[in-house]
Amino acid sequence: MDIISALFVVFVVVFAIIYYIVPKKLQWIVLLVASMFFYISTSALLSLLMLVTTAITYVGALIIQRNKDRYIIRRREVPKEERKKLKECFNKKQKTILTVIVLLIISGLAFTKYSNFIGGILNAICGIFNGPSIFPTFNIILPLGISYYTLMTISYVVDVHRGSINAERNPFKLLLFVTYFPHIMEGPFDRYKNLSKQFEKPHIFSYYNAVNSIELIIYGYFKKVFIADTVGTLVNIEYENILDSSGTVVVMVALLYTVQLYMDFSGCINIVSGVSELFDIKIADNFKQPFFSKSIDEFWRRWHISLGLWLKEYVFYPISLSGSYKKISKWCKNTNIKFVADFIPLAYSLFFVWLFNGLWHGASVKYIAYGLYYYVLMMLGKIFEPLFYKACCRLKIHRDTKIFGAFQIFRTFVIVNIGMLLFKSETLNVFGILMSKIVTSVNVHDIISVLLISKKALISLAAALIVLIVDLLKEKNIDIRMWLQNHCFIFRWIVLLFLIFALLLFGNYGIDSGKAAALYAQF
Repeated sequence: MDIISALFVVFVVVFAIIYYIVPKKLQWIVLLVASMFFYISTSALLSLLMLVTTAITYVGALIIQRNKDRYIIRRREVPKEERKKLKECFNKKQKTILTVIVLLIISGLAFTKYSNFIGGILNAICGIFNGPSIFPTFNIILPLGISYYTLMTISYVVDVHRGSINAERNPFKLLLFVTYFPHIMEGPFDRYKNLSKQFEKPHIFSYYNAVNSIELIIYGYFKKVFIADTVGTLVNIEYENILDSSGTVVVMVALLYTVQLYMDFSGCINIVSGVSELFDIKIADNFKQPFFSKSIDEFWRRWHISLGLWLKEYVFYPISLSGSYKKISKWCKNTNIKFVADFIPLAYSLFFVWLFNGLWHGASVKYIAYGLYYYVLMMLGKIFEPLFYKACCRLKIHRDTKIFGAFQIFRTFVIVNIGMLLFKSETLNVFGILMSKIVTSVNVHDIISVLLISKKALISLAAALIVLIVDLLKEKNIDIRMWLQNHCFIFRWIVLLFLIFALLLFGNYGIDSGKAAALYAQF
């Protein structure tokens, strides 16, 4: 069941009605039934892998919790001088159990998404030594949301291990957390302690909440169907012969693909966030006007926010507390060079964060390069920041002016578009060819020829200005939905009807429309 379909709208309406009719203590069961129906109808037998992962997570968390409870009781019984040794044994045992559970959880994702990639690397190594290719290639269909629910279940067991939450005793409540249908397809990543409280409390229907939710859903469809899918059609047409095109066309494709991906991903997040709000459940934010960022660091704090927070919490922090990190940090401090002591340990931790970021997006060298592209730029930024600051001082450039801020936003936008071109390219070789075209083959007249291919795409690009204005208002701390709510009833519905008619008149529909499924669902 695609979230960009009439069937999904009917599905949401039906279960929303049931949700508010049943007794309040049964509402979470309605959500569970809806989520399981959505998942099974989409994934069929592949749902078994999700159920196995949930079962491993449930049992593993209970084992961790039981050992922790036993340790607390045991600690009270032993003499004080033995407590340190008891704690060391407990921590070692808990880490072993956690490691085994996490490896079991990851195994499903590793096989379905990365087995061919790993097998290809091993076959290439065999080829270097003139050996045969011994690892077969599997034709694997990825289960719906496996990259998302795998990381969410890992966060759950790690949080139980850390003591942030207690293990859930009811397996069906944990299953609801894993399969909650608004976030199962492409996020955002949610924490169990944030959602479980909302699942358990009673929810009463509110007209204003429903209208706010519908506004967000329609706005999401406006971004996805009207803008992203229409612009995507133009991107697909131009990309078919991109290697024979000029550098100007390459730049146009990169810009258009950036528009497509942002409108697609953020639009789908708006849809699922609105659907969740319709059930009075608030899921995590995933975007915060990323194209107003003044640096790459800031961009990734605003783009796919929940993934960034997950990587920070469950990759960066564990590595920063690891034995290898402590050894590196100690060695760097012994050099008595402040820059070395600060930079190298940070670079070590962030390397794994960005490597994981790239691998999460896909099982290929291209995606690894995509993650490390941002890593290298961030590290270069930190290396040259003192020199850049001194240069600004000598040239009397004030870094807090609007002009300099606009320059920083433009610079970040250019860097992001290069990253998007890498993201779109099939291979690193193709990306290299396209980058060389940008600097060697320029034809300004191609800008007009590309835009004239589709009048509908031109209208969609004009509509993208509406999104830009909305983001600009948000950047100035103006909540557009609250603003609409505070205006008269007629004006509010005029805005809604405008978005609906724009969808009906200019939305990308039909067999030959180039309509695409949610782009980030494949990751």
